[in-house]
Amino acid sequence: MKICQNCGAEIEDTNEVCPYCGYITRESAINKLKDEIEDIKYDIADVKKEPAKAFKKGLGKGTKVILLTVLITVIFAAIIAVILIKELGDEPRIHLSAEEEAYATAYKVAAGEELAKAYEEKNIGKMAEIFDKAYSIDRVSLWGDKHYETGHASSCYMKLQQCLPNLNKDKISKKEAEEITYYCFYFYYRAYGEDGAVIFDDIRDNEILPIITDRLMFTEEDMESFREKVTDPPYVNRSRVYGIVKDNYKNYR
Repeated sequence: MKICQNCGAEIEDTNEVCPYCGYITRESAINKLKDEIEDIKYDIADVKKEPAKAFKKGLGKGTKVILLTVLITVIFAAIIAVILIKELGDEPRIHLSAEEEAYATAYKVAAGEELAKAYEEKNIGKMAEIFDKAYSIDRVSLWGDKHYETGHASSCYMKLQQCLPNLNKDKISKKEAEEITYYCFYFYYRAYGEDGAVIFDDIRDNEILPIITDRLMFTEEDMESFREKVTDPPYVNRSRVYGIVKDNYKNYR
């Protein structure tokens, strides 16, 4: 197992993209670029076959084919470069200066106090706001905080509420189906831990279970058949939950 450098979640060593925050590692981005470059090489190899055909059909047409293919290849390479720069641009720094370390420590303390207050109030929206602001805006990991798991669960719950309307579409995309299924599975297997149980057990039983059985069309027998695959006793492995979702999501009507 390894820790995501962006959100602090525990993920499988083989994961190239964090299933919780979507963070892509530098190594994964580089590998992705290498794969794209290999595709370009194959395209160029095909282009090299064109001149012989071109001379048979006429030089002018063959030249146009070559120039058009080269132009497409250059544009494609430029798009890949932009994507790579964007993916790596937000990569959190591993080695912080003394000032940055002090800021992160102070931020974590302050955010922890806000989380504790929201936890006592059982204010899910507030906890999600604190959690998402730390990771998405201020880029500070709250990993290790007493209410980290509940903050993460609050964020998942609010995102589930946002994507549930997709179930009312005539046709739901694979991405949307996976997203909804993941969040529902997350709560079914109580991935929020003991700290989150105080708030989310009732929600799991009264809100999530009906969605799973009535809307996603999974039976409780289905869900229990997956349990061994998603647990590292006594803990639920969120990465494995994501893997089960990838294998078992459905398109819903």
